Amino acid sequence: MAKFLYGFILFLRFIFAPLILVWPIPMVILSFFLDVIDGDLAACKVTTKETYQNIDKGFDYWVYIFEMAYAWIHFPTFRILLLVLFAWRTVGTIIFYFHQKREMFLLFGNYFENVFFVIFFGKMIPGLKFILADKVVYYWTLAAVTAEKIFQEWFIHIAKLSVMENVLGGKKHWLPS
Repeated sequence: MAKFLYGFILFLRFIFAPLILVWPIPMVILSFFLDVIDGDLAACKVTTKETYQNIDKGFDYWVYIFEMAYAWIHFPTFRILLLVLFAWRTVGTIIFYFHQKREMFLLFGNYFENVFFVIFFGKMIPGLKFILADKVVYYWTLAAVTAEKIFQEWFIHIAKLSVMENVLGGKKHWLPS
């Protein structure tokens, strides 16, 4: 059953990404949610941790392409910032695929998606518009999400820790490498 569910989540991740251009709010939220849960299913004796990392980074990048396309169309003020962060992550993803060194993601962290979320939700949700309206709040928010991302990349890719296992005490069951 876990293999079927994992495959179904990958299918949904593939389908939902281009739909960001059509129904942005639900598809951005669903794409993020599916990315959060897919690893727990993959770790139910579905695949190895290494194979999961390869699959996950590919699906993540697929989503980033459509988030970048959406931003390019709808957020012209932030195009260059997001394009630079997207390119930065692209370099990191390419290096990862060639060298299989997850540690590279500390330097080439996914700052793109975190900043995209700040801008996206700041534009799309009326109660969050103040984030983009006030430069001090905007820059502090960017600093906070960047610091959080650096910690997350260290936690996952350098320390190789897991919230489920190391914080909540659960157990993952990866297939042996």
